[in-house]
Amino acid sequence: MLGVDRAKVDDALDVTDLREQAVYDIDESAYVRKAEVDEELKDNRLQGLKDRLAATDGQDAAALKEEIEALEARIDELTSFSTGAQVQQDS
Repeated sequence: MLGVDRAKVDDALDVTDLREQAVYDIDESAYVRKAEVDEELKDNRLQGLKDRLAATDGQDAAALKEEIEALEARIDELTSFSTGAQVQQDS
């Protein structure tokens, strides 16, 4: 069984003019790292909007409800985890 010792190949690359791309098949992939989210702060802000909605009636309530739903969707989008492949598909 033949095999390639990557460490030895890497050592050879270090002392030659060959680029890593000439020896290895390299696939680059992007990834998105989820930032920390202060869940309590997020929930408090959304609850404040929901409290305002409960105290509002008529057309103002409908507009405020739409705004809250849009904000919740945007927050979910910004705080959810996506793989690099998903991000590239969405772009």
